[in-house]
Amino acid sequence: MACEFLSGDGVLLAVWGKPSRADVDRVIERLTSAAEQSGRPVVYITRIPVDAPTPDSNVRQYINAAMPKATSMCSTYHVVLEGTGFMAALKRGVLVSLFQIGNKRGMFFVHADADEVTRSIPTERQLTVRALLIRADARGLLRGRTPVSVAPRSKRRRGSPLDSGVRINQEEVSRIAGSNLR
Repeated sequence: MACEFLSGDGVLLAVWGKPSRADVDRVIERLTSAAEQSGRPVVYITRIPVDAPTPDSNVRQYINAAMPKATSMCSTYHVVLEGTGFMAALKRGVLVSLFQIGNKRGMFFVHADADEVTRSIPTERQLTVRALLIRADARGLLRGRTPVSVAPRSKRRRGSPLDSGVRINQEEVSRIAGSNLR
């Protein structure tokens, strides 16, 4: 399995390794389920670790064909494409350009880390998204641990091995803990 999921009320996170057509189908199934359960379009967040391999051409074509169905269930679509330096920034820029062609403006966002996601969504959905990101961080989905199809990192990232980029404010955690989020 090259894709791991975590969902909350109207939000879905997918962490990718090397994607397969079956993984793309699973994303569509999860998006459909999340949209039906919440009764509204979903905030979709997909994390692509810095060392995730590029999908092969058949899978890329399959992803492109599945995009209209996927985006029909999304209020916003966030790609966390990790990495630092010029090449990572270039990849993010190219990805934003590709997503904007033929799609709704203001739907697609590409980020360097998960902490940037909440800055790009409507205020009324931020608390739910932050809650999901906190749960994802606690489960190791926003840092080092990646799906089994991705080779382990050969170099350590800057900072603590527990530093995912999601900043946890104790007051925010208390608010989230007091709410009835799944």
